[in-house]
Amino acid sequence: MAAKRKKTTKAKTAKMLKKPAAKPGAKKAKAAKKSAAKKAVAKTSPAKKAVKKQKRGRSTPAKTAANTRAKKTPTQKTAWKISPEISQSIVDIDIWKKDDLKIEHLTVYRSGWIVVDKLPDLTGYNPDEGVNIFEEFEFEEHEVLDGSEETSFFPKDLPAEECERLMTLSEEELVGEGWTIESATRFSGPLVVEAVEVLPSA
Repeated sequence: MAAKRKKTTKAKTAKMLKKPAAKPGAKKAKAAKKSAAKKAVAKTSPAKKAVKKQKRGRSTPAKTAANTRAKKTPTQKTAWKISPEISQSIVDIDIWKKDDLKIEHLTVYRSGWIVVDKLPDLTGYNPDEGVNIFEEFEFEEHEVLDGSEETSFFPKDLPAEECERLMTLSEEELVGEGWTIESATRFSGPLVVEAVEVLPSA
C-alpha cells in the first residue's frame, strides 16, 4: 500500500511539475501573439485612415479647379490674319518735315501681319502699289519682324554734314528742333488672308 502511494505521488508530482513549466511559455506566446496583433491593428488602421483622407483631399480640389476653369474660360471668336505672301514686302515709312525740308526714312521688314475683325474686301487691291494698312484697315493687333534694310532720303540742297548730324539725333531731339513726323506702314505684293481664332478683347 505504501509503495503504491509513493509511485502515485511521484507520478502526480511529475505531472504537476510539467504543467507549470509549460504554462508560462504558452502564456508568453499567447501574450506575444495578442500584442503583435494589437500592434498590427494599430499600424494598419491609421494608414487606412490616411489613405481615405488623401483620397478625399485629392478629388475635391480637382473638381473645383475644373469647374473654375470652365467658368473662367472666355469664348473665342473668328478673326482674319492678313500678311504679305512674299518676304520683304513690308515697308515702314517715316517722313520728317520742317519748313520746306523733307526727309524720308524707309525700313524694310521680312515678314509681318495684322488681325482684323471683319473679312476684308480686297477686290480693288493693286499688288504693285500696295496698301497703307493704317489707312485701309481697322485693327488692334499687328506685328512686323526682322528689319532687313534701312534707307534715308535727304533734300539735295541739304549739306552732307547736316545730313550726318540729323542721322545721329533721336526722334525726341528731332521734334525738339522743330521737325514733325508722318508715319505709314505698307504691305505690297500678293496678300494671304487666313481665318484665326482669337480671344475677345476686354
